[in-house]
Amino acid sequence: MPPRRKTTVELDLDALAAAKAALGTTGIKHTIDVALREAARQAALRRGAEYLEQGRQQLPTARGRSTERGPRV
Repeated sequence: MPPRRKTTVELDLDALAAAKAALGTTGIKHTIDVALREAARQAALRRGAEYLEQGRQQLPTARGRSTERGPRV
């Protein structure tokens, strides 16, 4: 189990309700956990996009992907 910390925070209840609706979550803890993970996922996607835009890595072409996997059976 990942490290946890019990804390008390004041929440904007309208923002919480909007997050619940957007994420399809129930409960405050579940909504906050999913929102934090989603924020981290989006940041990682942005970093990956920046990495590609800077030319540090190229995505394989469709032809390259098919040869990398080997023959289909």
